[in-house]
Amino acid sequence: MDGRLIIANQRIETAAKLNSSNPATLESLGDFSLASEVECRQAVQAAKSAFPVWKNTSTRDKRNILRKAKNILLDQSQAVAETISREKGTPITESLATILGSLEALEYYARKTQRSIRPQKAKHHVFMFTHKKGSFRFQPLGPTLIISPWNYPFLIPLLDTLSALVAGNTVILRPSTTTPFTALHIGEIFLEAGLPPGVLNIVNCRSQDAESMLTSPDIQAIMFTGSTGVGKKIMSMASRNLTNLTLELGGKDPMIVCADTDLEKAAQGAVWGAFTNTGQSCGSVERLYVQDSVAEEFIQRVLKHTQRLKIGDPLDPETDVGPMTTLSQMNTVESHLEDARQKGAHILWGGERISELPGYFLRPAVLSHTNHSMQIMTEETFGPTLPIMTFSSLEQAVALANDSDYGLTASVWTQDREVAAEMIDKIEAGTVTVNDHMTSFVEPGAIWGGIKQTGIGRSHGPYGLLELVNIKYTALDFAGKNSYLWWYPYNRPSNHMFRQAMTLYHHPQFKHRIGALLGIVPQLGGILKKMPFKNLLKSLPRLLR
Repeated sequence: MDGRLIIANQRIETAAKLNSSNPATLESLGDFSLASEVECRQAVQAAKSAFPVWKNTSTRDKRNILRKAKNILLDQSQAVAETISREKGTPITESLATILGSLEALEYYARKTQRSIRPQKAKHHVFMFTHKKGSFRFQPLGPTLIISPWNYPFLIPLLDTLSALVAGNTVILRPSTTTPFTALHIGEIFLEAGLPPGVLNIVNCRSQDAESMLTSPDIQAIMFTGSTGVGKKIMSMASRNLTNLTLELGGKDPMIVCADTDLEKAAQGAVWGAFTNTGQSCGSVERLYVQDSVAEEFIQRVLKHTQRLKIGDPLDPETDVGPMTTLSQMNTVESHLEDARQKGAHILWGGERISELPGYFLRPAVLSHTNHSMQIMTEETFGPTLPIMTFSSLEQAVALANDSDYGLTASVWTQDREVAAEMIDKIEAGTVTVNDHMTSFVEPGAIWGGIKQTGIGRSHGPYGLLELVNIKYTALDFAGKNSYLWWYPYNRPSNHMFRQAMTLYHHPQFKHRIGALLGIVPQLGGILKKMPFKNLLKSLPRLLR
């Protein structure tokens, strides 16, 4: 695997290197280059130089590049999926699923999202301005720094990169040094697809060297996915230049299981939602609330499906759960489990290391008798755990779901549409799904992001694009008037006209509005000299409301 940096479409080898290893076998996958502050600045300059070219590239040419990239990824899908599985430890079936999601995103952005950033008409409400032609225009910001995590090392950086590129920005991608080769695949695909030099630059580097990019005045937007603590530091650094910022900082996502739901479906959904990607997903089920009347039956169904999971080699098509990606994250999960045990939780299944396997394997854990005094119910665990707590009323379930510092996603499991609608309105989260969990991330027409400590801004889809553009308002005036009513000089007639206009358009009683209309008739000649007659005609319906 080629571990060299990509700057201005050139592969650059550096003296400083790190090694990437397979978390399932602990075997070396090879060395990769680390950018120093010098190479980081070169990447920023390359993106800055390429920005005028990319900004003015036609929609057709951009679309062709995205479609070429899609075809290349399709041809290389097995190789890319195997890299993900070797470097991240993702089961090969899940790796292929992320490739499918990536192909869907490439197709979506190639076909649809240019519509989202086309100029849009904006009608004027103020009657004096209705002759003007208003619009909103969406213009790219410039070089965009994307700092991406290791848990979805291909899908997350690809989706963020696509959003930035479609908006017309150039990109510097700083992937996690835990999964460098996977992210470099993205650059290689776009190189082959014909992306102009400097439009996408990929620099693996240490955190201290990334700071030179975070504080660079040439960086116009930052997209960060990672921990809340690091996100706050990035926000502080971005404030030096008031750089546009999108932060996705994790979650503690609740799943609410109502008594009327299909318990078998909910149990299968819970096991998948908690343990897919070995639980290392910002949107995974990290706490589950089940109605007490069905709790015992539901938990037994969860245990049955958990105990059937096959844990092992990520490259085996029959593997359900792979290793954790890092030793430090496995230690965090174990500390949360121990805290829960000491505070009275029952670990019904799992939670122990699998010693017969050489990598970072931890048996998926199901817990009962949990509560909000435990770290496993309040802090992001980011591992294969499913802590379960019961509730008696829907009001209590909503209160428990909202009792969190995070607000990324949530899911409600019920057959009652009215209950689903009510809970959707009351749950505090960026996304709420019903009878499924965490699917919105791979839907390119949806958004991703949340509230509270989850972060700020949104990514993906038409609303995510708006985070990456300058929304410019325009108002064109070709009425041909030499002067307007609201210009100098001020005098008694203009004072009288404004007082009458307030009554004419805003008084609640019709007779007063008619009186005001009659009051300005003597001034009508002077008004029409300073305002188009059609403005009055357009505003007449307002008098009849």
